[in-house]
Amino acid sequence: MAWELMPIEIGSKKLDAQVSIGESMVEIEAPFFKSFKDTDIIKIEKQSYQISSSDNVGGRDEVILITCKKGETNEHKQVKGRKDT
Repeated sequence: MAWELMPIEIGSKKLDAQVSIGESMVEIEAPFFKSFKDTDIIKIEKQSYQISSSDNVGGRDEVILITCKKGETNEHKQVKGRKDT
């Protein structure tokens, strides 16, 4: 996993962040901003990710370390029902 500077969207906020995309996980180091919510959806190159965890690094309001699992989104999956026999 290599870190790369990329444009991202967190909720309605657009900013540049360091992003590391692995096989099963995405890590993001984004600049701190007061309106950040860990329930927001993150978009990277038109791909959406649900936040798994976030940490205000060092408690200094400078950098937010965000972790997302690949394949998780906020979209509901359709469930097929079973026929009664």
